[in-house]
Amino acid sequence: MLNYNIRISGIKDGNHEYFFNINGKFFESFVKPEVTDSEIKVNCNLFKDGNKLKLSLNIEGNILNFNCDLCAGGIKLSIINSIDVFLQETESEMEDTDEIIYIQPNQSYLDISQLIYEAVILSIPSKIEHSGVGNDICDKEMMVLLDKYAEREEINDPRWDDLNKIKDLI
Repeated sequence: MLNYNIRISGIKDGNHEYFFNINGKFFESFVKPEVTDSEIKVNCNLFKDGNKLKLSLNIEGNILNFNCDLCAGGIKLSIINSIDVFLQETESEMEDTDEIIYIQPNQSYLDISQLIYEAVILSIPSKIEHSGVGNDICDKEMMVLLDKYAEREEINDPRWDDLNKIKDLI
């Protein structure tokens, strides 16, 4: 795994910024990742006020390995996302939540690779398609082929005719 650790102990009060570039190598360490190639920049801000720690991740960039859901052509998917979590010190083992990451009192660094991964994955829309603006349009030839082969002639099975008559009576 590449180094995505941020220092959390021995830091002064105030803002501490970290910057990371995320590419295909980052995703290789995860099991069956959806993303295999990207150009993503992560701005990580750690704010300390006394014993309170707040971590903010701002993610922006492009995923390069997706295909359009409509035409199956390659697409450069722009993403943007931000995540805010609080770091809370505890001596007992507790499971992290969406808003709180529990850290040990003697912990010096925090690996944020899982947070970055989740932020990227959660920023992927459920439907991926070209925007239709400029050169980001669907491949017309592919759309014609898909329409041609998607049309299926409905075959009427005569065994169902009598049952459909009964259904119409109800």
